[in-house]
Amino acid sequence: MNIKYFFEKAAICLLLFLGVLSSGRSAIWGIDSLRKEIHNKWRYEGDFNNIILAEKKLIIKCKKLGYVPGEIKGYINIAHALSGINRNKESLQFLDFARKKLSKYDDAELEAHMNHVYGINYFSLGLHKRALQRFNKALEAAKRISNEKEKQSVQYSVYDWKRSCFGFLGLVDSVYSNEKKCMKSPMPMLYITIANRHFKNGNIDSAEYYINKANQLLLIKNIPVEGKANVLRAYGKLNIEKKEYNKSLQYLLESLAITQRSGFRKRTLETYKLLATAYKHLNNMQKENEYLMKYSRLNDSLRENERVALNTSVEDILTSQEEIFAASSQNFYYGFAGIILVSTVIILVINNVHKVRYKKQDKMLSEKKLETDILRRKLENLYEEVVQLAIKSDPSFIHKFREAYSDFYNNLTKENPALTANDILFCAYIKLNFSNKEIAEYAHLSIRTVESKKYRLKKKLGISSESDFNKWITKY
Repeated sequence: MNIKYFFEKAAICLLLFLGVLSSGRSAIWGIDSLRKEIHNKWRYEGDFNNIILAEKKLIIKCKKLGYVPGEIKGYINIAHALSGINRNKESLQFLDFARKKLSKYDDAELEAHMNHVYGINYFSLGLHKRALQRFNKALEAAKRISNEKEKQSVQYSVYDWKRSCFGFLGLVDSVYSNEKKCMKSPMPMLYITIANRHFKNGNIDSAEYYINKANQLLLIKNIPVEGKANVLRAYGKLNIEKKEYNKSLQYLLESLAITQRSGFRKRTLETYKLLATAYKHLNNMQKENEYLMKYSRLNDSLRENERVALNTSVEDILTSQEEIFAASSQNFYYGFAGIILVSTVIILVINNVHKVRYKKQDKMLSEKKLETDILRRKLENLYEEVVQLAIKSDPSFIHKFREAYSDFYNNLTKENPALTANDILFCAYIKLNFSNKEIAEYAHLSIRTVESKKYRLKKKLGISSESDFNKWITKY
């Protein structure tokens, strides 16, 4: 009787346990299913804010269920969404959460996605070599993904980002190599990049061919709304090259509506510049200046965000190095606790650990110095870039000039608020030490008009008639 009672109780407990286990698995499956549905819908529509909000709710559910891989996936997805709208600092912070959690798990898919999103952030911040390191780690992890479809999805996306990295680094052979890999599963931006290459070489027909191919992908693939915005912007640029400026405005304004609604700020920045160019050719100075001003303000905002994110990136790298060193030190002491009497061996090991540490520090300092050297070279090249923009009458000239001569620009405009945009442009030409003949050529004026303009500006700025206007501007 007692034995029968015991077996009945055991059977009930087993059934309850299996019920709880089944319920937990069902809840986990529900989270994964909902997550997939969220991304299919809102990533397609470009609604990254809704993705972030939904993922935060799913993370809370994952914590309650003890579903750690689902929690990690949520952090990575939020980081990915934030990188898409250029909120790199926050993106890197969520990746840090994922990295710490993932250090206790061996999950190839999560590792590949995490490194992929790290690479996207570094690319966005202009750290292309560091981005390539992360993309290569993503590819190594992808090799261990058992699901073939998921593995290929990660690989094609990484190849596409590596292609862009190599393009910025000027490694043409590597660009073509990765382009070839991407052709197995192309996205619109691949063809648009090829089209831009043809634009630079003056091959308008070839550029149009590849933009049309990008547009065809929108019709046959389930491409997110960002792809549509990119194609519309490419058609806008194409029509500028074909001198069909009113037609280009239709494409560009439609693209702008998408990027502004979704928060794609870097894509919006590109569109502002093209709109300013189109309006310039239409001789609509008011609209040209309006979009140049929008371009300038947005560019300044993006640069500030990148500066803050770069500091976060450096902190993450340093923290990671400290954690690695702390872990190795802990393992060292545990490993030699049993042979503490062998002091000579311990001394040798400690010395070795310090050597490794100093070597890592030296490496980090070398990398920092390299980044500083790159920045210095960029500043040295900035003057030449400004001059070339002036020669070409490029609409972004005044923005670049403001960046290169910020003190001069800010003081001049602050102390002389009555100066018009053309007055400031004229002062910029003089600051660059252009002669009257050169100013006349680049501003499409006669030399007499240039001389008259100088005379009026001297009066406007309160400079005496005896003073040399060029010297005054140079020393200002």
